[in-house]
Amino acid sequence: MAGPPGTPLGTPLGPLLHHAEPIDPTLWEWLSAKIDHVLGLSPGVVIAIIGAFVVLFPIVVMVVAVRRRREMERGAEHAD
Repeated sequence: MAGPPGTPLGTPLGPLLHHAEPIDPTLWEWLSAKIDHVLGLSPGVVIAIIGAFVVLFPIVVMVVAVRRRREMERGAEHAD
């Protein structure tokens, strides 16, 4: 196995540690099975819960910010 010039043995770990998938399929199967086992929910339910959190969190933050702003404005009116 000849490598690029100056490296007679090539890169020793390059081809061994690389695979075409973005995540190791064996690791993903194991992680998926463990998550399903611990939560006891189907993957669709987990995705729905995460999606709901992603949508609702910014809305809740905006509502809290608007309420605090109104309270501060009311407090400033009464202080005058």
